[in-house]
Amino acid sequence: MQSGRAWIAVLALVGGWVAAGAPSLAEPQRARMLESFRDWTVYVAEGDGGRICYIASEPKKQEGNYSRRGPTAVVVAKFPGDAGIQVSVQAGYPYKRGSLVEMVIDQKLRFDLVTDAENAFARNAKEDRTIIEAMKKGARMTVRGTSRKGTYSLDRYSLMGFTAAYRAMLEACKDG
Repeated sequence: MQSGRAWIAVLALVGGWVAAGAPSLAEPQRARMLESFRDWTVYVAEGDGGRICYIASEPKKQEGNYSRRGPTAVVVAKFPGDAGIQVSVQAGYPYKRGSLVEMVIDQKLRFDLVTDAENAFARNAKEDRTIIEAMKKGARMTVRGTSRKGTYSLDRYSLMGFTAAYRAMLEACKDG
């Protein structure tokens, strides 16, 4: 995730986690890129609540019947303390209220994520862990969502580099 557009998406997504009850980044501009592993990049951000480490990727291909969309990303973040590790999707548009986002890994493992504004999340920490394990073993992932206007998006992600990036994220936040 090298582009400025993607960087904005990641910062917006981290800010969106505040609504989900995760620690806030007091000054997200302190986030910095550590390293890239194929299609995934590791970031670290310092805030009043401690260090947040995360990995992110942009879709390799985007399809759908939408006319306009903002930045999109899948992010896996490790929060300070007991907040744990969270998988999240940013659509670039507000999701339809009460809708689910379908995440499919290697055309066989399906997960339904719950939506909140422009973000989608696993239902709980156990599901986050299951998704992460599937992402480590997978090669490709699709994410399909429905907008507030009834349009859909289908984003295709590569999981190449995910495991190495995930390990680097855990290492970067092992003390935090």
